[in-house]
Amino acid sequence: MTLRDATSADAGSASAPSSNRALAAALRAARWTPRDLVRALNSRLEAAGQPTLHLTAGRAWLNGTRPRSATVRRLVATVLTEATGTPSTAADLWGEPAAGGTTPEKTATDDLVGRRSVADVLATATAWTATDPQEQAILHPAGDSQLLSAVWDATRQSPLRAAAQGTQEQVLPAFVDVLEGHLGRLRRLDDTAGGGALSQRYVRTELAGVLDLVRSSSYTTDVGTRLLATASGMAQLSGWMAFDADLHAAAQRYQLLAIRLARAADDTITVANVLGMLAYQHAAAGKPAAALRYAEAAVDHTARSSPIVRARAWGRMATAHAAAGDISAFRDATERCRALLEHRRDDDPPSLYYFTPEQVSAEAGHALVELAATNPAHTRRLLAEATTLLSPLTDHGPTSGFPRSALLHGIHLAHAHVLARDPDATAATLLQLADRVPDVQSIRCRNLLRRIRRSAGARMRAPDGARALTAVDRALSAS
Repeated sequence: MTLRDATSADAGSASAPSSNRALAAALRAARWTPRDLVRALNSRLEAAGQPTLHLTAGRAWLNGTRPRSATVRRLVATVLTEATGTPSTAADLWGEPAAGGTTPEKTATDDLVGRRSVADVLATATAWTATDPQEQAILHPAGDSQLLSAVWDATRQSPLRAAAQGTQEQVLPAFVDVLEGHLGRLRRLDDTAGGGALSQRYVRTELAGVLDLVRSSSYTTDVGTRLLATASGMAQLSGWMAFDADLHAAAQRYQLLAIRLARAADDTITVANVLGMLAYQHAAAGKPAAALRYAEAAVDHTARSSPIVRARAWGRMATAHAAAGDISAFRDATERCRALLEHRRDDDPPSLYYFTPEQVSAEAGHALVELAATNPAHTRRLLAEATTLLSPLTDHGPTSGFPRSALLHGIHLAHAHVLARDPDATAATLLQLADRVPDVQSIRCRNLLRRIRRSAGARMRAPDGARALTAVDRALSAS
């Protein structure tokens, strides 16, 4: 990525106060340094396929300059809104009323609250999918209660009532076979490389194509249902890729659309899977109460589903309990998950191909690391158990051999070693991870690795530790 310094087009001086008190106050509320702010911005810019900023830019803004780019000014407001939970706008931070007055920034739930016809949902999905990547990166998160209301409404979306009629070109079942197969291959591509800007753009293009078929083609009721289910799967994948790019608000919007499209297709499996993803994402964001609510909803939606679908929901429940620091509830949910997973069937949903005992071990290993951080009386035992689960997965990845998975599991293993204060094991794991970085486009994984590298740095003075840190720095700077 090209770096721009604090005097470039996106960080140059413009009319602004001699000292930006509003920005300083927002940074204090976020508990961020100016460099933390720029790191958060660079993640968004990278996800949108845009050049990143020099880490000194934030200090220049505090001293009275401002980004010349309106996109960057708005993006600063977005990341600070997410970090603080308090709405912030470019006008608040830079003292610049928008032309024609201040217009509220768009949020993840716009046009996705309340009763919506299938036609309205399709129109909203089409418009959002066509939105410029920079605008998707700027999207503001919804408040917790607002998102919960939108999810509740989405799970009650009305189904598609009739097949499209008219003189349009007809979609035949064989055509949908190809689309469904392509969706499966895109899911595996995501498992391999992650949510880089290129992958996100390609999947959005594919989603737009399926939405166009639903809106403007002719098909039977069965084909129409399959098209909606495929669109839902594409929206779900787009949402997961956005989360993997650390675009949390965009991820929420895609997932709301995925739930509504799945409900329109009477696809309860996808609804439950998306609810589980929301639980996972809230757990990762340090919001255990919300994670538990979404996990409970996922379990409820799978009560009459096949064992593997129920297992997936209980796996998400285990993650949510771990985020809440509840060891007993985590173990109970994990055992339920493993027991259900023993009853695989030939008609299991293709979308859950990845959910194997190895994947459960990976998720449990990560959860144990989180539990170790919140249960100091059991830290050593939990970290030892996590290391046992994560080490083989880091060496080889799960049975599918996807490098993104191996990188993510290794990051959690490195975190376990950092918490255990084992610099030798930390160094060895970081060297492994540095070799994997070039093969993975996951922005979230790279950001997680940067955090582990920063937390490990002060404790790794020996030559092997310094070599590992240098290797990680080089791998991240080249990616």
